[in-house]
Amino acid sequence: MEDVKQTAVATEEKKVNVTESDTEGLNYTHVFKKPFEFEGKTYDKLTFDFEGLLGSDMIAVENEMAAVGEYVLSPEISTSFLSKMAARAAGVGSDLIEHLPIRDFGKIKNKSRDFLVTTGLSD
Repeated sequence: MEDVKQTAVATEEKKVNVTESDTEGLNYTHVFKKPFEFEGKTYDKLTFDFEGLLGSDMIAVENEMAAVGEYVLSPEISTSFLSKMAARAAGVGSDLIEHLPIRDFGKIKNKSRDFLVTTGLSD
Protein backbone atom coordinates (compact mmCIF):
# COMPACT_ATOMS: atom_id res chain seq x y z
CA MET A 1 0.00 0.00 0.00
CA GLU A 2 2.86 2.37 0.85
CA ASP A 3 4.46 1.76 -2.58
CA VAL A 4 1.22 2.79 -4.29
CA LYS A 5 1.12 6.09 -2.35
CA GLN A 6 4.76 6.84 -3.19
CA THR A 7 4.12 6.13 -6.87
CA ALA A 8 1.09 8.44 -6.85
CA VAL A 9 3.13 11.21 -5.22
CA ALA A 10 6.00 10.70 -7.67
CA THR A 11 3.55 10.81 -10.58
CA GLU A 12 1.97 14.01 -9.25
CA GLU A 13 5.41 15.61 -8.81
CA LYS A 14 6.31 14.65 -12.38
CA LYS A 15 3.14 16.37 -13.67
CA VAL A 16 4.02 19.55 -11.79
CA ASN A 17 7.57 19.50 -13.14
CA VAL A 18 6.36 19.00 -16.71
CA THR A 19 3.95 21.91 -16.36
CA GLU A 20 6.66 24.18 -14.97
CA SER A 21 9.13 23.23 -17.71
CA ASP A 22 6.49 23.95 -20.37
CA THR A 23 6.40 27.60 -19.30
CA GLU A 24 10.16 27.97 -18.92
CA GLY A 25 11.92 29.63 -21.77
CA LEU A 26 8.92 31.50 -23.16
CA ASN A 27 10.75 34.74 -22.43
CA TYR A 28 14.27 35.16 -23.70
CA THR A 29 17.31 37.35 -23.11
CA HIS A 30 19.71 37.50 -26.03
CA VAL A 31 23.25 38.48 -25.07
CA PHE A 32 25.36 39.74 -27.95
CA LYS A 33 28.90 38.36 -28.27
CA LYS A 34 30.00 41.89 -29.05
CA PRO A 35 27.86 44.98 -28.44
CA PHE A 36 25.49 45.88 -31.26
CA GLU A 37 25.10 49.52 -32.25
CA PHE A 38 22.00 50.84 -33.97
CA GLU A 39 21.03 54.47 -34.52
CA GLY A 40 23.54 55.74 -31.98
CA LYS A 41 22.56 53.34 -29.20
CA THR A 42 24.65 50.35 -28.12
CA TYR A 43 23.00 47.10 -27.04
CA ASP A 44 24.74 44.41 -24.97
CA LYS A 45 21.56 42.35 -24.72
CA LEU A 46 17.87 42.38 -25.56
CA THR A 47 15.17 40.86 -23.39
CA PHE A 48 12.07 39.50 -25.11
CA ASP A 49 8.92 39.34 -22.98
CA PHE A 50 6.89 37.04 -25.22
CA GLU A 51 4.51 36.19 -22.38
CA GLY A 52 3.63 39.86 -22.05
CA LEU A 53 2.34 40.09 -25.61
CA LEU A 54 -1.38 40.52 -26.23
CA GLY A 55 -3.66 39.51 -29.05
CA SER A 56 -3.59 43.13 -30.15
CA ASP A 57 0.18 42.76 -30.69
CA MET A 58 -0.38 39.94 -33.20
CA ILE A 59 -2.99 42.02 -34.98
CA ALA A 60 -0.67 45.05 -35.01
CA VAL A 61 2.11 42.94 -36.58
CA GLU A 62 -0.29 41.72 -39.28
CA ASN A 63 -1.46 45.30 -39.91
CA GLU A 64 2.14 46.56 -40.08
CA MET A 65 2.91 43.92 -42.67
CA ALA A 66 -0.27 44.57 -44.67
CA ALA A 67 0.59 48.28 -44.81
CA VAL A 68 3.66 47.41 -46.89
CA GLY A 69 1.98 44.71 -48.97
CA GLU A 70 3.13 41.70 -46.93
CA TYR A 71 0.61 39.08 -45.90
CA VAL A 72 0.98 36.18 -43.52
CA LEU A 73 -0.57 32.80 -44.10
CA SER A 74 1.40 30.98 -41.42
CA PRO A 75 3.00 33.21 -38.73
CA GLU A 76 5.33 30.49 -37.44
CA ILE A 77 7.17 30.28 -40.78
CA SER A 78 7.07 33.96 -41.76
CA THR A 79 10.46 35.51 -41.05
CA SER A 80 8.97 38.98 -41.30
CA PHE A 81 6.15 38.20 -38.85
CA LEU A 82 8.50 36.51 -36.37
CA SER A 83 11.00 39.38 -36.40
CA LYS A 84 8.26 41.98 -35.94
CA MET A 85 6.73 39.99 -33.10
CA ALA A 86 10.17 39.73 -31.45
CA ALA A 87 10.57 43.50 -31.75
CA ARG A 88 7.27 44.00 -29.94
CA ALA A 89 8.31 41.54 -27.22
CA ALA A 90 11.56 43.48 -26.73
CA GLY A 91 9.93 46.90 -26.91
CA VAL A 92 12.08 48.01 -29.84
CA GLY A 93 11.36 48.94 -33.43
CA SER A 94 11.26 46.15 -35.99
CA ASP A 95 13.99 47.94 -37.94
CA LEU A 96 16.43 47.26 -35.09
CA ILE A 97 15.75 43.52 -35.26
CA GLU A 98 16.06 43.55 -39.06
CA HIS A 99 19.51 45.18 -38.81
CA LEU A 100 20.97 42.57 -36.45
CA PRO A 101 23.81 40.36 -37.64
CA ILE A 102 22.31 37.25 -39.28
CA ARG A 103 23.46 34.89 -36.49
CA ASP A 104 21.72 36.98 -33.81
CA PHE A 105 18.70 37.58 -36.03
CA GLY A 106 18.29 33.85 -36.62
CA LYS A 107 18.43 32.95 -32.93
CA ILE A 108 15.89 35.61 -32.04
CA LYS A 109 13.59 34.64 -34.93
CA ASN A 110 13.74 31.01 -33.79
CA LYS A 111 12.82 32.00 -30.21
CA SER A 112 9.78 33.82 -31.62
CA ARG A 113 8.80 30.71 -33.56
CA ASP A 114 9.35 28.51 -30.52
CA PHE A 115 7.05 30.76 -28.52
CA LEU A 116 4.27 30.53 -31.12
CA VAL A 117 4.58 26.76 -31.40
CA THR A 118 4.89 26.16 -27.63
CA THR A 119 1.86 28.26 -26.77
CA GLY A 120 -0.28 26.83 -29.56
CA LEU A 121 -0.65 30.18 -31.31
CA SER A 122 0.52 28.67 -34.58
CA ASP A 123 -2.36 26.20 -34.87
